[in-house]
Amino acid sequence: MLLAIDTATRTASLALYSAEGVHAETTWRARANHTVELMAQVVRLLELGHATKEDLRAVGVALGPGSFTGLRVGMSVAKGLAFARRIPLLGIPTLDAVAYAHAHQRLPIWAILAAGRGRYSVAQYAAKRGAVKRVSDYVLVDASGLIERLTREKNGDAKMARALFCGDIDAALAHALVEQCGSRAVIASPALNARRAAFLAELAWARFQRGEADDPRTLVPMYMPHESVEGTKH
Repeated sequence: MLLAIDTATRTASLALYSAEGVHAETTWRARANHTVELMAQVVRLLELGHATKEDLRAVGVALGPGSFTGLRVGMSVAKGLAFARRIPLLGIPTLDAVAYAHAHQRLPIWAILAAGRGRYSVAQYAAKRGAVKRVSDYVLVDASGLIERLTREKNGDAKMARALFCGDIDAALAHALVEQCGSRAVIASPALNARRAAFLAELAWARFQRGEADDPRTLVPMYMPHESVEGTKH
C-alpha cells in the first residue's frame, strides 16, 4: 500500500492507494496548520483504510511548487516514514498531479497553483489516452503574465486555442481569463479543482511499479523563484 502526502498549499490531502485502487482519502483546508494537523490526519487515514504503518510499501509526496512551510512539513513526514519503514520514497511535482486529474479530456491543460501576492505557479500539459505530458517550463506569473502567454502572437494570429484551466483559480483570475479569452478559456469547476491526493498516489504508484524511487537523503522540495524557471521533467 502507498501513502500519498500533498501539503503543497493551504489545502492538504492524503490518500492510501494500492493495485486495488483508493482505500481511503481525505482533503481539508489546513491553512497554516500543517505541522499540527498532518500526523494526526495520517493516523486517521490509516484507521479509515483499515491499515497500519506496517502495511505501507511506499510513500509518495508532492514536490512543489507550493508554500515553503507546507512542502517542508510534507517532505519531513514522508522522509521519516520512508526511513523508518525502509520503503521507497517517490516525489511527484504538484502541478503534474493537478493536470493528471483532467487526463481524460482532449483540451490543452493549464495547471495552476496560487503562489501568494497575486502570483501563480503554472505549467502547460497535453492530455492523451489518460496520461498527461508537460509541454512547458514551470513558471511563476501574475494574471496579466499568464494572459500574455496565452495570447502571444503566433503566425500573426493572437487568438489562443481553446484550453482547460484547473487548480487554484480564484475569482480574480477566473474573471481575467473570461474577460480576455472568452469561451476559449474552459475553467474547471470548484469540485474538479479540489486537489486530491489520489491523483498524486496514482502517479507515484506508477513509478513504484516501474521500480523507481528517489533518494530520501537528497530529495528536496521544488520552490519557485521570483522569475520563470525550468523544472525537472519526470
